[in-house]
Amino acid sequence: MKPEQQLDRFLSTIFRYVEKAVLLLVGGLALLAIGQLVMGVVGNGQVKLEDVLLIFIFLEIMAMANVYFIRHRVPFTYPMFIAVTALSRLIVLQGKNIAPENLLFEGGAILLVSVAILVIRFSQRYHCDEPERDENANTEHATTRPPCG
Repeated sequence: MKPEQQLDRFLSTIFRYVEKAVLLLVGGLALLAIGQLVMGVVGNGQVKLEDVLLIFIFLEIMAMANVYFIRHRVPFTYPMFIAVTALSRLIVLQGKNIAPENLLFEGGAILLVSVAILVIRFSQRYHCDEPERDENANTEHATTRPPCG
């Protein structure tokens, strides 16, 4: 093996472990944030919709990190789900004093991201390159579903 290839392999290994450590940190921080939110709810004695939506955002971040550990890739739709939840939370936080045009823009943004999620899911279903193999089945049986999340 050439020295350049050895260096590439070494650096790739380092970056892979650093990436896993950072994802573990992100998941841990999201779990810590959920704990802080729950303690805040207990301290205030009331549950607010904005708190629940923020917990959903943190759960989606943890799910995204978990999917990476399982599949070694993150489907592009996970950050889009987080965006929809964040936009919903923004609308809730603004309350009743929001300008009507801002509400339309924010609602339109949610609709646009939701349609983008549908388009991506539809395109992934019908336009992926290689078949996914079921790891629990025999190697001679390949599923016909594309491996696109």
